[in-house]
This record gives sequence, C-alpha cells and structure tokens, in this order.
Amino acid sequence: MDRDEARELATAEFVRRMRAGKPRGGFRIEDWHVGEPYEEELRGLTGKKPYLVVDFVPQGDAELQGYRKLGMAVDPETGELDMVR
Repeated sequence: MDRDEARELATAEFVRRMRAGKPRGGFRIEDWHVGEPYEEELRGLTGKKPYLVVDFVPQGDAELQGYRKLGMAVDPETGELDMVR
C-alpha cells in the first residue's frame, strides 16, 4: 500500500468514526487539516510494528469545540486501521 492509498483509507475511516452518533451535518471534514502519512513504529498487544500514521488537526469549528490532534494508523501490509492520540 502506498502513502496516497493509506491517506484515502485513513480519511474515510476517520470521517466514518467521527460521524457515528452525530446528528446530520454535525461533522465536517473541512474543519480538519489532513496531514501527510509518515512511518512510525507503534506498540500493540503483539509488540512493535511499523505503521503509516495520518494526523488530523482541528481547525475552525472543530478547534473551537475543543478537539485535539487525532491520528489514524494504517498497517501498510494489511490495511487495518486504528485511531491513535
């Protein structure tokens, strides 16, 4: 999986998770800056493993609502996703 695919996958999952349980129109991706993927080793239950991490930084309304930077970790081999803080 290349970095563009990881970014698209991470963005789609981030939007899905952030919209869950919110009223219609309660979440707008336009209020977030989507960063470029970077490699980082993250520790999980099975040890450390390299992931591509995409950061989402709040701007505008999201920043005013008190959100902090969030990230999505993408396993480049399997495409599995998880949220990181």
